[in-house]
Amino acid sequence: MAKISSIYVNPKNKAKIMSIYNKHLSQWPVPYESLDVPTRYGRTHIIASGPKEGPPIVLLHGQGGTATMWLPNILALSRDYRTYAIDTIGDLGKSELDDLNIYPKNGRNYSEWLGDVFNELGINQTFVIGESRGGWITINLSIYAPERVKGIVLLAPVGISSLLGFILKTILMMGFHPTDSEKVKFLRWSLGNNPLVCELLDEILITSMNCRAKYSWPSKFSSKKLKQISAPTLLFVSGSDPTFNKQKDIDRAVKMIPNNQLEFMAAGSHAMNIENPDFVNNRIIDFLKGIEMAKENFI
Repeated sequence: MAKISSIYVNPKNKAKIMSIYNKHLSQWPVPYESLDVPTRYGRTHIIASGPKEGPPIVLLHGQGGTATMWLPNILALSRDYRTYAIDTIGDLGKSELDDLNIYPKNGRNYSEWLGDVFNELGINQTFVIGESRGGWITINLSIYAPERVKGIVLLAPVGISSLLGFILKTILMMGFHPTDSEKVKFLRWSLGNNPLVCELLDEILITSMNCRAKYSWPSKFSSKKLKQISAPTLLFVSGSDPTFNKQKDIDRAVKMIPNNQLEFMAAGSHAMNIENPDFVNNRIIDFLKGIEMAKENFI
């Protein structure tokens, strides 16, 4: 197999991803800054929005996506908060590894990478919102660097359930060399038919399947690990999310995470922040405001 020099494999894939990225960024509903900061793994790109004096929120996207997946949420979240939508190092987007062979290999490594980002941005402690694999990274951060986390929001996080069933179903649906129609069929199964989800994610996720992102596989968290999450936690799960294959795993998370609130969306898919942004945005903001109010009352 020929050695690749980029996660995009070829210039055509990269140009396509950048075109999609910039198209979504042109629709960003609030003023923003494009920031690049150095980290131990390479340059990390961030879309910063909202009042600079506002409490910080870090946003971590799902696998195969980019920071622009927060397009339906950024207006509400940036009203009172300084938001930092990060392109995860090693995945698609505008962050760039220094060396394709040196990337975060486990949850601790991702926490160290985020620590570098926070230090460069001058963030001591922050709220963190993670979707899918971004939720897995968020959980790891709260375990390995709890002092950096004020509260976490987990949107359909992987790592609560085993992904084995999801992987087997994916292979059965697409094989190892899927056609574009097979890729679309897979996306409809995993993400549903919501028009906004299709518009925002289909093109970039289909292209991502032709790329070779560099990341560690998100393993299932043990009950012992979940018990180590000390930050207030808001957990979103849906009844139609194929990555949550067992009710007992949801029950286990609710039981083991010490300070959590569960938001179960019976009709939602894996992309609930895009499907139902108004509800998700309002619920998140209420949760964050509650943490801030509790802290003020404690002081």
